[in-house]
Amino acid sequence: MFTNVSYRFSKYNRVKNITIYVPDDASEEKRYPVLYINDGQNAFFDDNSYMGVSWGFYDYVKEHGDCCIMVAIDCVFDEIGRMDEYGPWKVKRSIRKKLHIEEKTGGQGDDYVKWIINELKPFIDDNYPTIKHDCAMVGSSMGGVITAYACFAYPKVFKKGAALSTAFFIYPHEFKRLLKRADLSSSSFYFDCGDEEGHEDSQMSQIYIESQDAIRAQLKNKEGNFEYHFFTHTTHNEEAWRKRVPLFMHFLFEEDHHV
Repeated sequence: MFTNVSYRFSKYNRVKNITIYVPDDASEEKRYPVLYINDGQNAFFDDNSYMGVSWGFYDYVKEHGDCCIMVAIDCVFDEIGRMDEYGPWKVKRSIRKKLHIEEKTGGQGDDYVKWIINELKPFIDDNYPTIKHDCAMVGSSMGGVITAYACFAYPKVFKKGAALSTAFFIYPHEFKRLLKRADLSSSSFYFDCGDEEGHEDSQMSQIYIESQDAIRAQLKNKEGNFEYHFFTHTTHNEEAWRKRVPLFMHFLFEEDHHV
């Protein structure tokens, strides 16, 4: 069952379109964990997605069975606005230069995550048969940035997460500091990268790979359950991410280590 709601991101007076998928057999007796999906317009249906190919979450549950309630939150539909909302910190000038971005951007990401925790999540938990303590997030690229931030900064809420093709290189020092102090001992975190994330730009592809390696190196010294995958001949788009849905959904919701 799908429900569409509009919910206000109060701090920025921004109305967010949200698509909620609830398994048909969900009830007071049968509750489900919740997966919050960034770039939610790309979650379910090809007609709604940015590039005409969705992640196919609905196809996944039809094939593999229901495992969670899904809350797909549409992004801000312009590049700078999306980077503002998904950027936990201001993007440094040197990074903006590499990305050919003149405007100052980033810095709303913590507010976005707190909005989910303090406003949206209580609404979902009050109106749908959720398991309140079983909460996950997924996203790709900048959506992966905010997913990783949510899982590292608020691990007691987002105990599980999947960050695909994440642009960690935008905030290398910030993530290093965050991970150094993060207690991820009860966390399960999936992340991955393709070898052609920069498409025709081999230098950008290498930057993606090196930034993933830096995160991997830090996580090796942390307690927690972490899984990393590297894909060859794989670019940076929804078609590529769709293929990885069964991989991370199994990790998040079906493996024995989850409560």
